Amino acid sequence: MPLPIAIQYLEKYKSIIKENPLIATEIENVLRWVSYLVSGRFNNSNIISELIYTSSSLLQISNDILLKRAFNWKSNFSEVVERLKIFVTIIEYTQVFFEISAKKLAGEAGKWITIAIIQITKTVIKLILLFKYNVGIQRQIPFLPLDRQRDVPSKGYNPPTVESESNSDQAAPSASERTVVTLPRSGRVIRTLDSAPPRSKRTWVLPSESSLINKILGKEDKNAPPTELNDTQKLAEVLHIIRPLVHLSTMKTFGQSSWAPYLVSFGMDVTSLKLMSASNTLWNTSERLELNQRSFSMFLYLMRSPFYDNYTKVRIIRILTTLSERIPLFGSLLKPFIQYLPEWQRTYFYVWNA
Repeated sequence: MPLPIAIQYLEKYKSIIKENPLIATEIENVLRWVSYLVSGRFNNSNIISELIYTSSSLLQISNDILLKRAFNWKSNFSEVVERLKIFVTIIEYTQVFFEISAKKLAGEAGKWITIAIIQITKTVIKLILLFKYNVGIQRQIPFLPLDRQRDVPSKGYNPPTVESESNSDQAAPSASERTVVTLPRSGRVIRTLDSAPPRSKRTWVLPSESSLINKILGKEDKNAPPTELNDTQKLAEVLHIIRPLVHLSTMKTFGQSSWAPYLVSFGMDVTSLKLMSASNTLWNTSERLELNQRSFSMFLYLMRSPFYDNYTKVRIIRILTTLSERIPLFGSLLKPFIQYLPEWQRTYFYVWNA
C-alpha cells in the first residue's frame, strides 16, 4: 500500500475514534475475544493468541494517546515522564509475548536473557522516575487507560459556561431532569418515585447534580498530583521496584527449585508493604488502588514455585477436577483451564510479574 494512501486511512481512523471513542473499545474487545478463541486450537496457538492480545493492548494505548491529544488532556507530569510511562506500559503489555517467542526461537537460554533484559530496563526507568522526577508510588501499568464513558467528552462537546448553563434551563429536559418533579405551590424539586434508588444508596442530592459531582470528583482525583514520599516510603518503593531483579539474581545463584529466591522475594514484598503503611499518609485514589493491588498480589505466592509445586498444585487440580466432573457446565469451562495450568506456570511473567 502506498504511503499517502496509508496516511489517508490513518487520518480517517483517527477522525472516527475522535467522534466515537466507544468504537475503539469495541475493536479492542473483539481482538481480546479472538485471542481467547484462538488459544489451544493449533500448533503455536499460544504465541498467536498472545500476539493478538498484545496487539489489542497496544491499540488501546494508541487510542488513549489519540483521545488525550484530541481533547487536550492535562497531566501533572512533564512530557518526558509521560513518554517514560508509556514506554514502561508498552513493555508490560508485550513482555509475555517476547518471553514465549524467545523460548520458541532460542530455547531456555534465550528466554531467560529476554526476561533479564526486560526486568533491567523496567527497573532502571522506574528508579529514574522515582528519584529524578518524584512520581511517587508507581502503578504496575503506569499509563492509566481512559474510562471512555467518563473521561472522554461526548460528541459535540463544548466547555460549559454560565451563559450556556442559563440557556440550558430553557432547553428540552434531559433524561436526568425527567427524573425530578417541581411541586406547583412550594417550587420544591424532588425525585420521582420511579427514579428513586434503593434505600441503602439514597442521598439528598438530585440525580443531575449527583452525576455532575461524581464526574468532576472522578476526573479531579485521576489528575491528582502524586503524594510526596518520605525517606521510609521511598525505601519501600525501591524494595518493590528492585524485587524482580533480586529474585532473578537469587534464582540464578540458588536454582529455580530452591526456596531462597521465593523467600527473599516474599520478604521484600512484605517489608515494602509494611514500610509503606508505617505512617498515616493520605493517599489519593490511584495510590490506594495500587497499594491494595500489591497487598492482594501477595496471594500469588500460593501459585509460585516451589510453594505451588509442593503444596498448592495437587489441591488446586483436585478441586478443579472434582468440580468439572460433578457440575456438567463447569466441565467444559474448567478442563481447558486445567490443561493450560502447566503452561501458565512455566511462563515467568504470568506468575512473577506482579
